[in-house]
Amino acid sequence: MFADEFKIRYTTIPYAFCRENQHGSPFTLFAHQHKEVELIAMLEGEADFYVDSVLYKLKGGDLLVVPPYCIHRGHVNLDTLYECVCFDLSLIWDAQLREDLENGVLTVNRALYSEDQDTSEMSRCVQNSVRAFEENAPGWEMEVIGNLSLLFAGLKRQGFFVASNVAAHNLLFEKKVSDYIYEHFFEPITSRTAAEALFLNNSYFCRLFKKNYGCCFAEYLMEYRIERAKYLLNNTKDSVSDIALKTGFNSFSFFSKSFKSLMGISPSEYRRGIAPKKRNAPNRYRASIALS
Repeated sequence: MFADEFKIRYTTIPYAFCRENQHGSPFTLFAHQHKEVELIAMLEGEADFYVDSVLYKLKGGDLLVVPPYCIHRGHVNLDTLYECVCFDLSLIWDAQLREDLENGVLTVNRALYSEDQDTSEMSRCVQNSVRAFEENAPGWEMEVIGNLSLLFAGLKRQGFFVASNVAAHNLLFEKKVSDYIYEHFFEPITSRTAAEALFLNNSYFCRLFKKNYGCCFAEYLMEYRIERAKYLLNNTKDSVSDIALKTGFNSFSFFSKSFKSLMGISPSEYRRGIAPKKRNAPNRYRASIALS
């Protein structure tokens, strides 16, 4: 998802983590959404994040919770360091809270700022979960789940979750698009096939997609496929040509060209651990992939 790839252990629990250290240049995180909860813990610097069009201006010590299926994007300034955690709500014991967040009944309308009374305690829960994940000691999964449970217990206790005012049809649209791409990204799909699957006029679908995601369907799909390819390059021994086919590219040359356009290096160079080069494009768009 980000410059330093999410470290994902699919064989244990649906929890992923990355640490973003932005020194080279500011970057824009284009609009995206996913079914997992995302936690953004600011360590240094400043960043602007939008969640369902609401602006949160964050600085070191602040914590942002992004509920499932919320469209979010951001602009990260120079000399900014933050940690990002993604996890599936199945890790949270409270079934009613899980259901209400997944269905969009509840959302959040504020960040936890460093000057707030309970923020340091909440941030410590995130940091402890990250530490347990990185140390990978026996029982780390229980420690992660325990700290996330403490975090959400505290958030619920202080009335952090509020009734959502997002239109129901928009939320349903976002969920259906996310599910469609997840199930069909390796096929030759287009905005037209997606619109037909959702029983929508293609022009209306494209306008609604651009409004909610901040980019066109083809741009989002391309980056989604590249993210899938990056995971396969990192975690399998499949050939690069096989990975191209498995992620929806109809030719190896087109896959290589697309990959290098987004990452600045070829798929083979990426697999060998060569650091991605700075992109020519002014923005960076990150489509998310599901953890399960």
